[in-house]
Amino acid sequence: MATKDVVDRHSAMESEDVKIVGRTGRVALVVVGVVLALFAPVAQMVQPFWMNLMTTALIFALFALSLDFVFGYAGLLSFGHAAMFGAGGYAVALLLEHVTQSALVVLPLAVVAGVVVAALIGWLSVRTKGIYFAMLTLAFAQLLYTTAFNDILATVFGVSEVTAGDDGLVGIPSYELATFTVDSLMTYYYLALVIVALSFVAILRLANSPFGRALEGVRENEERMAFVGYNVRRYKIVAFAISGGFAGLAGGLFVPFQSTAHPEMLHWMMSGELIVMTLLGGMGTLWGPMVGAATVIFLEDVLSSVGNWEIILGSIYALMVIFAPTGIAGAVKSLKQDPRAAVANVPTVLRDYVEKVRG
Repeated sequence: MATKDVVDRHSAMESEDVKIVGRTGRVALVVVGVVLALFAPVAQMVQPFWMNLMTTALIFALFALSLDFVFGYAGLLSFGHAAMFGAGGYAVALLLEHVTQSALVVLPLAVVAGVVVAALIGWLSVRTKGIYFAMLTLAFAQLLYTTAFNDILATVFGVSEVTAGDDGLVGIPSYELATFTVDSLMTYYYLALVIVALSFVAILRLANSPFGRALEGVRENEERMAFVGYNVRRYKIVAFAISGGFAGLAGGLFVPFQSTAHPEMLHWMMSGELIVMTLLGGMGTLWGPMVGAATVIFLEDVLSSVGNWEIILGSIYALMVIFAPTGIAGAVKSLKQDPRAAVANVPTVLRDYVEKVRG
């Protein structure tokens, strides 16, 4: 099924889903937060590897959240979000190696790196719409990937290395907070958890602010918004820059955790996987793409030991598109409203899909 078809199905639920974090939603989020906070010591005792996996899931949940803000609310489909993720990652790698290990200094600069790259790409791209905008973002991301892969900046600045080419930068040290180094799985997990939680609250407030409502208006009818006096282009650029800042922050968490910065962070496959995470979770819901990111990370890990695991993973995605086109968040919403009707609708959905295929 084409990306456009999936996006169209998501748009029907977006106007309501900004309000999905009502009283019940807030209680659920608190419960999830408590469970995640208690997870680390339990995992440390039972199976430390799960903490590694959960930390990775948290980082990509933040990455997916960044895309959902601009994709779900402003309607800007970015095929090049890896550019901001990689920019934040490389900025952090260079700062940790050559300047300081202070998280209070380095992480904000990862955000700045993401904002600057996103603002530049947005300024050059937002005059276009739809697939043309998406392809432009992809082109700029691949340009940055090529720059990093060939370490072109080293030649430009006349130094031995900047990105270290296809080998990447290895042995990146971790952060320091006050007087201690974040050098254990448990401390890094809690660092990621706190940052992701604060980022979610920040983006949720933005989405429910007048700025967020204006973005929804731009997504639905930008001509009308321009007619009533909104500077549509400026709103798009600012939204893209904000999204890029959070993507850069995710990259800034990813690099020290992996102890390496490599060009693949900027590759189009990273952006493609991010879009899958967002659509799988439920575009325009904020929490949905975060769940989608965690789902993809866990599925890839569980299935990677099986032969031809990509086929199995692709089949799972296909089934989700057929039976839950509005993603995990949409499925949860349907089950919450009328569980019997949601389950009873499965044969109808399958029959309609078969008829379309025969078509």
